[in-house]
Amino acid sequence: MTRPRITSRARRKLREGVSVALFKGDEVLLVKRKDAPFSGLWSLPGGKMKPGEGVRHAALRELAEEVGLAAEIQGIIDIVTVAPNGDAGEEAYRLTVFYGLPSDGKLTPGGDAEEAEWVALDEIEQRPLTPGAADLIWAAVHKVRRSR
Repeated sequence: MTRPRITSRARRKLREGVSVALFKGDEVLLVKRKDAPFSGLWSLPGGKMKPGEGVRHAALRELAEEVGLAAEIQGIIDIVTVAPNGDAGEEAYRLTVFYGLPSDGKLTPGGDAEEAEWVALDEIEQRPLTPGAADLIWAAVHKVRRSR
């Protein structure tokens, strides 16, 4: 099987980012995005990586900046590519999506988070979510429950 070749032009358009599904009992932490392209939608906390930053460090930094929490990262759910409007010409992001448990801090929205809330798992799909967020949350729930 031959793998598709990514041209240097395409590589420049793919930005690295991180996201974290953080759980407290049967609740997951969601943030309401303040800025475009997903303003007004609920999602997992996360954001862009800084140059030279490792993915795990970026995930912990984004949690601290967006929601004021520290966490125990337990693993990776998936690595996904997100193009905000599905436009191939638009800047896309490759997100490493982690899961874990809160370890310290006080829930306080900041950065790109307009709001931050612990949401019961049976209520997540009643919120307007970013594309793919529900699938990532349920994949993380499966991994968390399997590790207990």
